[in-house]
Amino acid sequence: MRALHLLALVACLASLVLSRPQQSGQPQEPMANMNGLYKISNPNRMSNIEWDSDYTKRPNVSYFDVYTPPIRTRYGEVYWTMMDPVALPDYIINRYKGKTMAIVGYEADQVRKDANGSDESMPIFWQYNHHYCAWMTGSKSTVKEVDEATYREKSEYGAFNNERFWIPVEVDGDDGVDAAPQGVPTNQFISEGNGGEYRKSFHGYPRGYAQLIYSPDTFRITPMQIDTHNRDHDKSKFVPGPLPKNAASPPDAEYSGILECPCTDRIKKDIQITYAAQEKGACGTPVLNATECFAAASTLKVPSTAAHVTVNEATLPAGCSIVTSQVDKSTKVVFNTAPKGAVCGGGNLFAGTGSAISNVTLDLSLDASSTSQATITITGPDGVWFGVGFDAQAMENLPYAVIVDGTGGVMERKLGNHDPGKQLSNSVKVVSNKVVDGVRTVVLTRPLQGATADHYTFNPLTQSTMPFISAVGNTSTFSIHRFKGTAMLSVTALNGASCVCNAGVKGSINGLGFGKNCLPEPYGDLLQQHNPTCTVEQYQGGLHCCHHGWILLDNDQNPWENVIDEYYLKFRFWYEDHDISAPTHKNLERVYWQTEARAGEYDVTKAPEGTPSNEAIQVITAHWQVKDMVAYNKDYKGIELIYAGGHCHAPSCISMELYNADTGRLLCRHIPIYGNGNVDADKFDEVGYLALPPCLWGTEEEGLVAPMFLPFNGNMTSVKRNNNTYTHYGEMASWQMRGVYV
Repeated sequence: MRALHLLALVACLASLVLSRPQQSGQPQEPMANMNGLYKISNPNRMSNIEWDSDYTKRPNVSYFDVYTPPIRTRYGEVYWTMMDPVALPDYIINRYKGKTMAIVGYEADQVRKDANGSDESMPIFWQYNHHYCAWMTGSKSTVKEVDEATYREKSEYGAFNNERFWIPVEVDGDDGVDAAPQGVPTNQFISEGNGGEYRKSFHGYPRGYAQLIYSPDTFRITPMQIDTHNRDHDKSKFVPGPLPKNAASPPDAEYSGILECPCTDRIKKDIQITYAAQEKGACGTPVLNATECFAAASTLKVPSTAAHVTVNEATLPAGCSIVTSQVDKSTKVVFNTAPKGAVCGGGNLFAGTGSAISNVTLDLSLDASSTSQATITITGPDGVWFGVGFDAQAMENLPYAVIVDGTGGVMERKLGNHDPGKQLSNSVKVVSNKVVDGVRTVVLTRPLQGATADHYTFNPLTQSTMPFISAVGNTSTFSIHRFKGTAMLSVTALNGASCVCNAGVKGSINGLGFGKNCLPEPYGDLLQQHNPTCTVEQYQGGLHCCHHGWILLDNDQNPWENVIDEYYLKFRFWYEDHDISAPTHKNLERVYWQTEARAGEYDVTKAPEGTPSNEAIQVITAHWQVKDMVAYNKDYKGIELIYAGGHCHAPSCISMELYNADTGRLLCRHIPIYGNGNVDADKFDEVGYLALPPCLWGTEEEGLVAPMFLPFNGNMTSVKRNNNTYTHYGEMASWQMRGVYV
């Protein structure tokens, strides 16, 4: 879906350390909430106690502040990357070395330094926080960049920025600290209520619950910030700066249209229809005419000498097919106008050729009869290593590979993510190994079925078209490559007709592959609604047009190019001691689901012209099971929900609702609180921007409703409503929750 890279996280550069605000020492009394008091969506109205968001009312609580490295952007710029790690204050590291800290809540803001060196909050309409994903890690863990497949397995605790992916991992450092006690995490993910609502949405827990962390020492974050600051106006009132033509905001909007990540004319969208060979049944989407047929066949690396013919024969598949002679291997591309014809394939011998770089060629012959054998022929330069990796577009796909060294030695490997990976047991037999005019040709045979799960299995009946990678090195022994490439290889039937089928639209945005996983009903309804976010052809704005360092303006717009804003994200963590011998806190597990059903975002599509504003409402729904939104643990029966925070962007959010679908009970309803613009009295009261009070469950003595048990096989429903008087790109509707296993 996206290109991936491997980049080690390193310590901050000296210049950044010098310019970063000093981390707080032990806080001075009196303590106070950093952002004032908060609200929740579900206070216990039957209790005589009113819920209180004042952290200082908790017994034995304290806090520490953490600042990120500086963020520096110009107008219209996106900042979305993993920042350098930040050490926690020394007194925290020393106090909890080999011990457990209980994070009972946190607050966040974005600040710059005023003339006196004090923190000054930056308005959300200057620097818009689209979202953030952060971690607190301990001495026994770190955050590592990984490939997309690994990220998907751990995505409930990971982060990405469209191109790169990170997850927390355990480490065995020799730091004199014992291993963490059983059941105590070595890292914690911080993301609840993240986005434009993050400063005035409550991020705390009832008494007796916390995010536990063992031996904490480091804070890390991947913020997504969008610079919407009109440099010609002060922060007393929002005034929009220049906007690209594709911005969806109306002229009188109280928000900047670039915070919705419109695809500007700086964005190049590449859309193409893809084709694949098929060896059984009939094409789901057939090729429609002879011109398309002959062009489609060329994308499957059919020899340029292949004949192009149009026929009307019931003995061949209807539509487009490739017929290769078993006798002389000559090929013809056939478009059959007969309305009905034979099924695809029909043979059991297949062959194909591909080349991803000019001096390495792969020939593949597959015998799917009782012989069940693959013949692999690889040619490359003599004296240096070369090789191919099967069913992969890059090393991060971790493919099975055949490597030929400079002396002709052959080995099979499971490649790593930009890593040599591991050598596998031999399953190939060398039939011939010859050098002619400096070109080595190696012919190998092996069974179609892979010897292990790491050996690739060839099945031309189900996959006759596949990507492959190839590379050549500088040295005789296998090491870093000199050249590399990616190509497609299609094997076609030698004793049958291989159908050529329309495999769908493939696209990229600024050279980066576009991919969306819009789940069908009953999981979600974006596909049924034909939401533009699901296809590259319709995509108008959102995360795919909003990468780190991109400018969300058209090519002819370049205001305030050299006027840079510098500021910091500031987090205040409230914590208590945790007693392992007589546990004082239950650890809160992350619970997560998207109403947009894994699409990650969606468009609010404009209502028909003339629709009254109070009737212009777009609704999306999602249905899933409890076990889908947690790291399923077979030792328990379900979870008790303790915290539920929605993620809903300004300026169109109306409500979010979470239901127990088995009982019909409403578990949580979020009604956003929009600012009125009275920033003199409340600096966070920016007009049009919102706070989203979470739902919180605890004890009646705290003014809370009792927690609810949700079995793993329980069914859930989410309903999200937005005003759609105007179009909005990149809206989100995720539930970021916390609970305990029961």
